[in-house]
Amino acid sequence: MRSKSRMTLFPIKFVLFLHNYLYVFNKTDFDQDLYVGATVVRPGQDPYARNKFNQVESDKLRMDRAVSDTRHDQYVSTSDLPASSVVITFHNEARSALLRTVVSVLKKSPPHLVKEIILVDDYSDNPEDGALLGKIEKVRVLRNDRREGLMRSRVRGADAAMAPVLTFLDSHCECNDHWLEPLLERVAEDKTRVVSPIIDVINMDNFQYVGASADLKGGFDWNLVFKWDYMTLEQRRARQGNPIAPIKTPMIAGGLFVMDKEYFEQLGKYDMMMDVWGGENLEISFRVWQCGGNLEIIPCSRVGHVFRKQHPYTFPGGSGTVNTRRAAEVWMDEYKNFYYAAVPSARNVPYGNIQSRLEMKKRLGCKPFKWYLENVYPELRVPDHQDIAFGALQQGGNCLDTLGHFADGVVGVYECHNAGGNQVVLLRQHTQVSL
Repeated sequence: MRSKSRMTLFPIKFVLFLHNYLYVFNKTDFDQDLYVGATVVRPGQDPYARNKFNQVESDKLRMDRAVSDTRHDQYVSTSDLPASSVVITFHNEARSALLRTVVSVLKKSPPHLVKEIILVDDYSDNPEDGALLGKIEKVRVLRNDRREGLMRSRVRGADAAMAPVLTFLDSHCECNDHWLEPLLERVAEDKTRVVSPIIDVINMDNFQYVGASADLKGGFDWNLVFKWDYMTLEQRRARQGNPIAPIKTPMIAGGLFVMDKEYFEQLGKYDMMMDVWGGENLEISFRVWQCGGNLEIIPCSRVGHVFRKQHPYTFPGGSGTVNTRRAAEVWMDEYKNFYYAAVPSARNVPYGNIQSRLEMKKRLGCKPFKWYLENVYPELRVPDHQDIAFGALQQGGNCLDTLGHFADGVVGVYECHNAGGNQVVLLRQHTQVSL
């Protein structure tokens, strides 16, 4: 990996920017106002109702808006890389957010590295949400004839892809400068690498683009809810000599990553019996690590993402829990019992037939979950014989709750929901409590 200062690359960056800008907008006669104007929020309507983010603010932005370059002062310059097919799935996405995602891929990527953008419309109410975007250069639109969910939709897009590398993106992202090249470089060097950018934050209220910390990696607690972990002090000290070195991560967020297509197929694609959304990042993270691959976050790559406090669609049958239980049953061996202790209600959720996934696990010669805990995620404490039980601290109808911010040292109280998750505490002997 080679690093150069921004000053020395500025002329090249400017030329690439101008070339990409002209490529997208000279070859594409696309009317943003006409496309977005058909679905604007009318006066008196709740701007959060449809997408659970402020659609009014999203609709105000131009499809090619500039965002700040949030990379480190050093970053990687690469050449001779394989092209990628970019797969974006969506269901009833705000047109303005979806359009910015597509345009940012084209504007911020060298044209020869983007073979195509495959939009998989997962049976949106209005077929024209995706169909109209098919007018843009390199965009292919596939529409499901029924609701399939994220996993099956992504597999459909991947099966149709013509490039040797797959790039998966959510439908409310904005790619930053030179985001694609560092990801492709790592995969080109070793096809068993599955890599993710640092995910910057696009504020759901005002759509301000905010750079995220470069000291984070993905993790989880025994409730199997994804969270961001700070690297240990030892890990951060080791990186001081090379702040742009790849970050080994036990888990990826799941919405944005790059993977060799042949390896994606060899490793079993996605669990096609998972529905809608949720749990798939656990499953693919466990599978990659336990079956011989590795996961990395690449600091030289930055992509913004709109993080919402709730989902704009429903989960028929509680698919998030179904998917998580399937992942636990296939990959966690006896350690799945810690998940059931943390989320007791999960034991009552039917999870379908997992025989084909267990056979795949055996065929690939995958390592046990004990190996994963010891070698990939030793920071996750395994309860020992002194632990009494998982439970909740309750007063009246309220329970102690991490409110999703425990990594920041914040706890509070929230109405008890008896489903575990952020309200689980580990009750130990000698009155010790661990959240």
